Amino acid sequence: MGERFAARVDLKADRTNSRLVVLASHLERGCDAGATAEALAAELRVLSQWLKLDGVTVVRRGSLARPLSAALGS
Repeated sequence: MGERFAARVDLKADRTNSRLVVLASHLERGCDAGATAEALAAELRVLSQWLKLDGVTVVRRGSLARPLSAALGS
């Protein structure tokens, strides 16, 4: 978020299923979950398209998993 780290994510390109998989997502201390999830969701969509994958899947692991999943509409 600008010059500040707001989240940490562990990603995997699952080419078999054509998905970018967020294996874990963690919100950094003092950051807003909603705003971070929305911004991260937008970046993950761009990355998924750049990798020529069909979409993003979030595994429910980490403090940001639920807000991120909601921001992605999944």
